[in-house]
Amino acid sequence: MATARIENLVRLKNSEVIAQGNRQFVYQHPDTSDALLKVPQPDTTDGQGGLLGDTWFDRTFRRSTVFKGFLREFHESFDLMVRYQHRDEAIPVCEVRGVVQTDIGLALVYERISEPDGKLSPSLKELAKSGGLTQEHLASLHKHFDMLIEEQVLISNKNTGNIVYQTFSDGSGRWVWIDSFGSKQIIPVRRWFRSLNRRKINQIREKFTTVAENALLSKSER
Repeated sequence: MATARIENLVRLKNSEVIAQGNRQFVYQHPDTSDALLKVPQPDTTDGQGGLLGDTWFDRTFRRSTVFKGFLREFHESFDLMVRYQHRDEAIPVCEVRGVVQTDIGLALVYERISEPDGKLSPSLKELAKSGGLTQEHLASLHKHFDMLIEEQVLISNKNTGNIVYQTFSDGSGRWVWIDSFGSKQIIPVRRWFRSLNRRKINQIREKFTTVAENALLSKSER
């Protein structure tokens, strides 16, 4: 019997894993310098697109749950890209660009947020730990959260590793949410009610700015 052949299959089998999340391995896209590929870790999936830890509800009423995080992030990123298509500014989350077939399974294509030297941009967590935070970072962080509220962006948790600071060649920069955005709720009440989303974002703002302020205080005391 003839076997279907996938054209332009991306080869990742012998590639280096450059980062790792709770359920995904992250690779550099071999053909596109500004893109990353995220592939589900084999020990997190049942091999049929479901997560091993799926609830009864997920198994009964959902499909492809191993990609549910990707789907909500794609929805949020796509909605922002549509609204920003005629603006001369970047969206406040990384672009989620679709999927490609690889030799180790379906891969999710994300924008690569990097520095002028090509290195991945550092997270708030990394900057706070290294002593690299400045007052400019803190001021920019407040502006970033103001933008999230204004644009009604949904972000999902308080992990300071989920936001990175990208510096441009002219010395300017921006904060970018790279993970855990989009609605996790079956009924997306935070999308419908701006006040609820503002409250959630401000709770996350309080934690993140406290981390930044404490890092700056420790830096000044050295």
